[in-house]
Amino acid sequence: MNLQIIRIKNLLNLILLFAASFLVFVDFFNAQTITPLYLTELGGTEFHSGLQSTVFLITAVILRFYFGPLADRRGNKIALIIGTIAFASASFLFLFSDNIWYVITVRMYQSIGLAAYLSSASSLTSALAPRKRVGTYIGLYRLVIMTALMVGPTSALYMIDLYSYGTYNILGAIIGIVALIFILFIKEPRAEKDAHEIAESISAKKMLKLIKDKKLSPVYLSTFILGILYGFILTFTAIYIGQETNVNPGIFFTLFGVGSIVANLVTGTLSDRLGRSAIVYPCMALMGMGSVALYFLPSYLPVLYLASVFIGFGYAGGMTPLLSWNVDVANINIRTTSLAVQESCSDFGMATGSFVFGLAVLIIGMPLSFATAGMILIIFAMWKISNAIIVNYADINRKQ
Repeated sequence: MNLQIIRIKNLLNLILLFAASFLVFVDFFNAQTITPLYLTELGGTEFHSGLQSTVFLITAVILRFYFGPLADRRGNKIALIIGTIAFASASFLFLFSDNIWYVITVRMYQSIGLAAYLSSASSLTSALAPRKRVGTYIGLYRLVIMTALMVGPTSALYMIDLYSYGTYNILGAIIGIVALIFILFIKEPRAEKDAHEIAESISAKKMLKLIKDKKLSPVYLSTFILGILYGFILTFTAIYIGQETNVNPGIFFTLFGVGSIVANLVTGTLSDRLGRSAIVYPCMALMGMGSVALYFLPSYLPVLYLASVFIGFGYAGGMTPLLSWNVDVANINIRTTSLAVQESCSDFGMATGSFVFGLAVLIIGMPLSFATAGMILIIFAMWKISNAIIVNYADINRKQ
């Protein structure tokens, strides 16, 4: 009976967490996709659009050296509260000036939300999930995130067209406040952690050593490579569509979200059954194919719709098993810290993609930049798949 009560309480806490996460990620994705457009409207260039994303993400990477260990010491809820407040207040701060460098400075402040919230929400989801269904529940959490991407930017673009950027930012602040209310009602379960071992394990220096861990390094590397294309996609797709077509850029994010939702419904469960790597790398290749397909957007508009779904499915289908893979192998005493390192790998990849391809766009143009970024991901995925085939073949011969 007590076990049943615990399960019900965990389910209620998950519902609150997912509701809050949906709202927080609406604010995150809106800022990530609308800010580049806003900067170009203020007189900035594609370089400024890439720079603001890079600065935002790099600052988040640095801040995670504080917030990851904080969550392991004090609990995930405190980090979730800090992150939600940062997103809500940043939306309010955007109202005070339309200077390009002020906007970039506020983005740096907003990175507190990214640093504090993401890994803590993933960790709390895994703590509340049934032990043998972590992949499934991480998939549901990622589904909530991708639903926010599908709904947020499209609605924000519509609101900006109808009203103004000021109205959009006021609504962003309100969304953040409502998310905070949900967070405050969450009760985090007590984890069976060794306090001494936590204190010994969560220094910034040891966070860096996690990257060299043989069990975790494939997860971190794959997350970084996936992040390169994801950062480029989020920063430049709306600008690209606006330049080359008469279509509302929001259609990309809607279809991206549809593909992501489908992926999150199936890939978490499939990775529980078939193994994480069996799902991660084919999905990464699919995302790369979608990006390559966007090379043809200027001459063939229908490619936008298929590419959007491919990119969404590929990204979500890669990221969900990667998070579950981390939870599988990381020590429970440093789970949030390990997830924070993974999120930092993703953010560093996104920052790299935004900055490097922001420069590439100026040199080789949008179409070729999308094709090049996609090919990088395809080559990496095929390399990983071929390595897995070679290892399996060697194992079979060894057993014979």
